[in-house]
Amino acid sequence: MDVQQSSAVALAINISKSLVGEGILSLPAGVAAGTGVIPSLVIMAAFCCLMMYSFWSIGRCCEATSARTHGEVGLALGGRKFAAMMEVVNLLKSGLACAAYALVIGKNGSDVLYTFGVEGWIQTPQGCFLFVLVTSLLPLCFIRDLSRLAWTSLFGLLCEVAVVIFMIVRLVGGEYRVGGTFYESQLPTTEVSWGFGGPQIYTVNLSVFVLIGSMSTAFLAHYNAPKFYHQLRVRNPKTFFWATAGGYLLALLLYATGMVVGYLTFGQNCKGNILHNYSPRDLGATFCRMMIMLATSCGFPLCFTGLRSATLALFSWDSQSLTWVPVNLLLLSVIAVLGSILTDLGVVNSLGGVTLGTLIELVFPGLMIMWTYRAKLGKWRLGAFEGTMVAYTLIGLGGVLFVFGTTTVLWIKVFHFRLYHTTTVYLPGTS
Repeated sequence: MDVQQSSAVALAINISKSLVGEGILSLPAGVAAGTGVIPSLVIMAAFCCLMMYSFWSIGRCCEATSARTHGEVGLALGGRKFAAMMEVVNLLKSGLACAAYALVIGKNGSDVLYTFGVEGWIQTPQGCFLFVLVTSLLPLCFIRDLSRLAWTSLFGLLCEVAVVIFMIVRLVGGEYRVGGTFYESQLPTTEVSWGFGGPQIYTVNLSVFVLIGSMSTAFLAHYNAPKFYHQLRVRNPKTFFWATAGGYLLALLLYATGMVVGYLTFGQNCKGNILHNYSPRDLGATFCRMMIMLATSCGFPLCFTGLRSATLALFSWDSQSLTWVPVNLLLLSVIAVLGSILTDLGVVNSLGGVTLGTLIELVFPGLMIMWTYRAKLGKWRLGAFEGTMVAYTLIGLGGVLFVFGTTTVLWIKVFHFRLYHTTTVYLPGTS
């Protein structure tokens, strides 16, 4: 049973850390795919508000149905098949997110050890992640009460802030411009490049779906929404709204800064993990890799909680039973394997975002809002506008992003087809 111990502030910190993890590293690559800086910021702000609303609405649907998991909400509103579908999608997406965390922890740890001359199996990404998993993550992943992770979440956020500050310093200092201090020591294809011109400021084209895919992952914490809601000390939709708004707005500030600064530093050569663009000889970048490794380690247990909750709900297992330890160990083993197989963080975030992410963030919440309104459940009832127009908009938008987003991400990130070379569209008043 969930324990009501989280204050609104502690919950906002946990929500923000659930959002601001490895996703911040792949956003510059989404802009580099061909979308201009200004449209990217506008889309990000709109996306943040939309995702904040859908996240908050899941909590309201939990209140209306007295449910504690996605499956329980789905069962109360849409039946067993809908409940099972939600849990399966949540399981797959949270599993991919955990694998992305494992990829970042392992790769950044490997880069740090390489800088200090460490060799052998422990220096490989797989070895680094397993070492961190056994020594640090295991005890955190067994914690049931998310309020106890608030301090680690705060520390993780401070690490992310330090990384963003470093990126700003390097951009302003010009160390990575042509002829800059670290330009010659960068790895091939990581140097700044603008293709046929300078930075894209107002450009809009189909490659925007790559950025939207990354944003779908960056603003995704929805698989933990029921658990967050039920661990609120003062549990009601109003308190949950302020906690949600605080967490999402803090994430928006960090994301927008990191996205723009990373793109302006390296242009079209932004990698799926922006820290890979920085020189191995840059000690500041080495420090940031350590910070990101610590930050993702702090965020990993929150993401893992979503995976575990979806697994327990899907198979109707009790979190208090003897299956608790075996399930945790099994899931962590699967994550370790996936983290060693996957290599491109940008592809993982973009493709996972436009497929599974759009279902979790848009389609499922839209259906839940619509059915909750029709059922007239709970004290905090939804209005007709929300239950019809808003719900239909979420479902329709999710469907469009799923179809067109998946196709575009495959073209650009998997088959490396550069859409902006031939299909660029400019906003009115630009050239």
